[in-house]
Amino acid sequence: MIIDCHTHWGMVWEDRDHEDPARWLAMLDHHHVNRAFLLGHYNLHRSDQCEADNDRLARITAKAPDRFIPFGTVWPQKGEDAVKEARRCLQVLGLKGLKFHPWLQGFSTADPTMSEIYDMAGALNAPVFFHDGTPCYSLPEQIAGLARRFPRTRFVLGHAGLLWSWRSALEALRRPNVWACLCGPHMRAIEVLCQRADPDRLLWGTDFGFGFADAIDYRLNLINRAKIDDALREKILGVNPLRLMERS
Repeated sequence: MIIDCHTHWGMVWEDRDHEDPARWLAMLDHHHVNRAFLLGHYNLHRSDQCEADNDRLARITAKAPDRFIPFGTVWPQKGEDAVKEARRCLQVLGLKGLKFHPWLQGFSTADPTMSEIYDMAGALNAPVFFHDGTPCYSLPEQIAGLARRFPRTRFVLGHAGLLWSWRSALEALRRPNVWACLCGPHMRAIEVLCQRADPDRLLWGTDFGFGFADAIDYRLNLINRAKIDDALREKILGVNPLRLMERS
């Protein structure tokens, strides 16, 4: 079992294929990837497209429900409407979690509206997935601070700090409700994270879908060639994602 924990229904895919995931899924099939966390793209770039893209993710998931684990987003700049949309994503559309990209969406992780959303996500047992690794709004240590403030909410570092902040991601993983997706660190950083972090809270992903390029091949080669135990690799690729998504 291989689950890609970081993919996007990219704008270029939507503009070309119009909610038909066949060619998108063919890329996963080529690499024997069984399932994918499906994140938006239009909804991260354009606040006026947010609700429509959340709806789109739900419709795409319905076409292959055994393949997709969808995550919606909201823009906290919309205040109470953002809180309502987050609840709609989780309780009406059936999306499984929320994804935020503070660097693109232009908000602080400490935004008061976001605090309401973090608390809601914890109450509904829905993971909160973050882009991380880029200042000033998307640092692992900022997300670790959220994990301390909202201990019942599970937070996912979508890039485990990228190339330059993976040490901060390792520190953030000291919080028991922080998970990290190995989608960004170089091979040696992946090895160190696997040696020092809780092995039950590591995930793997590719960022596939922003464009038509095959991002899966490179990321899969990194995790397969890294000097880590085969049992741990199997856990990261398939077991841990299912554990993250377990509902209490």
